[in-house]
Amino acid sequence: MGSVEVGSERPLAVSGVEAVSDQPADGFWAGYWKTLKSLAVEEPVDVWIHRPLAYLLTKLLYPTPITPNQVTIISIVFGLLGAYCFFSSFPHHMLLGALAIVTSAVFDCADGQLARMRGTSSVFGRMLDGVADLAVSIAVVGGGIWVIGSKYSAPTPLFLAVLALCVATAVTGSFHTGMYDQYKNVYLRFTSPTYKDGEDYETARERFESRRGGSFFVNRIAWPIYLFYVKSQTDYVHRFDPYTSARLGLFGPYSAERAAIYERHAGGLMRLWRNYFGFGSLVFGIALFSAFDLLEVYMVLRLVVLNALFYGYLRPRQRAASRAAFAEMGLSLPDQAKA
Repeated sequence: MGSVEVGSERPLAVSGVEAVSDQPADGFWAGYWKTLKSLAVEEPVDVWIHRPLAYLLTKLLYPTPITPNQVTIISIVFGLLGAYCFFSSFPHHMLLGALAIVTSAVFDCADGQLARMRGTSSVFGRMLDGVADLAVSIAVVGGGIWVIGSKYSAPTPLFLAVLALCVATAVTGSFHTGMYDQYKNVYLRFTSPTYKDGEDYETARERFESRRGGSFFVNRIAWPIYLFYVKSQTDYVHRFDPYTSARLGLFGPYSAERAAIYERHAGGLMRLWRNYFGFGSLVFGIALFSAFDLLEVYMVLRLVVLNALFYGYLRPRQRAASRAAFAEMGLSLPDQAKA
């Protein structure tokens, strides 16, 4: 969920960043393009499937009293419904589960669009959105593991091997989406003069400790889950790429020079991150393959192909890009390894 008004965010005219104003201005699509932060970081499956449907939904919800946070809750409900279908065995349960998951993704995109349209974006809304993504991913991936495991007799060695592969796919999948979020936030912090989303652990912790009031759900459930997620992501960022930084609040003000430097070193890699490793791509892949009851095929693709790209290609090149970009900018932050 974003923190800028609709239409206030524009990608920079630097190499590799597509301009929103270049898109056709024909009513629905003209308004839709303005809701996107930057096509340089948006996942294709979100741009062409989830977000257009979400924008249509947002236009319907705009005149109603339904709030963005309520839309987030609805996305959780559909995600849990999709997981329930996976754990069940009624006719067409896999297809219905797939439809529920896609619907969840659409509502997940709509909450931020609705907040930006109304000018009611909030830090709590972004926190709730992060908690929702985590809850849905755990439920849906857990259901997927159940579906695959149920095809094998327990507790045979083959079943245990398949279970181990499923868990490995789930864990590395969380690494994929976490690192995409990291590099998306870093990219936008450097290349967009208005982008303020993305919160580091230190800032989130300070906000938690200075909070006043709040419901039981917020204080005892949402906050602990959110802090755990941000801290876990920060820890993995340091292991994956010690030359980047998760201290987004210390990046300093935007400058065109730093934008050009970061784009030159990391722009091409950002296109790989957005194409294959985001949360939208993950849930759409689960939905697509589950509709044909082929989740084990998707597991192999993610475990073998995407991990080969993630660890074998992206990791060394992203480290080199981060190291070169931060060094050229003369920026050294407390959580970075020395170049």
